[in-house]
This record gives sequence, C-alpha cells and structure tokens, in this order.
Amino acid sequence: MKKNVARREPASRRKRLAFIIGGVVGAVALTGGIALALWDATGSGFGAAKARTAVALTITAAVSPTADLYPGGSGALQFTVTNTNPYSVTLTTYTTSTITSSDQTGCAASNVSATTSGTLGASIVVGANATSTVQSLAGLVLMGGSAPNLCQGVTFTITMTLAGTQT
Repeated sequence: MKKNVARREPASRRKRLAFIIGGVVGAVALTGGIALALWDATGSGFGAAKARTAVALTITAAVSPTADLYPGGSGALQFTVTNTNPYSVTLTTYTTSTITSSDQTGCAASNVSATTSGTLGASIVVGANATSTVQSLAGLVLMGGSAPNLCQGVTFTITMTLAGTQT
C-alpha cells in the first residue's frame, strides 16, 4: 500500500518565492519611505477684490400720462425708473428742472410749472435689474390760470432727478 507523504518543495522554488516576497516587502517599504520624504508646502500673499461702480438709474416719462391738468389746477408727474444695478434701490427725494411742451407754438411750456424739489411722500423701491411700474407724484405740476385753450391735450415733459440709496 502507498503512503500519503507530503511533498516538499524543491529548494530553488522556495528561494524564488522568498526572493519575490522580499522584493514586494522592499518595494512597499521603499514607496512608504518616499511618501514620508515629501515636504509640506505653504505660502502667503495677497488676493484682490474690487468694488463695482453704480450705474445711473434711467427715468422715463410715462407713455400715456393721466390727463389731469387744467388752467389753475395741478396734476401728477408720471414716470418709470429702470435700475440696471445688481441690487435694489430706494428713492426718497426728487428734483425737477426743464419743462418742454409737445406743442410749443399753441401752448408754451411757460404755461406750467413744477415743484422744484422735495421728499417723496412714499419711497419708491426699484428691484435689482428691474423697471418700476408707472410712478405718480400727485400735485407736482401746476398749470397757470391763463393757459390758452390750445393747451388741451398737450403733454409736458419735465426733466427730473431722483435720489436714494441701495437697499
């Protein structure tokens, strides 16, 4: 009968296996050694930021203002405000200047006057990159009592400035 005898690996095979294992262990140790030899790096210096420049608001006369002027009476100054800034603005004061007439021959601009400056009764808030709805400053425009009949239906355009702050 045959006996089961465990076979031993030949010596050359064991040496080769030991050489491979030793090589793997050495490679791992060498790689770990390189990783430990890396130096940390830090630095300091400056960064920059720049403030943007505010863009002026655009005030546009209302396309179809309410016809509320008559000789001896007052009417509203109507307009929209366009804000192209990336933030909203709250407007609190106004100033008016030049008045022009849509019919200078029949009804000269001198037939009306406007309150030259003041504080708005209610602030006007215009959102970022937005245009307001039509705004109306009641009683700001006055028509003289001797305005001629030819002033009927005439539109008066009044240069104005609004001022306020970012909100």
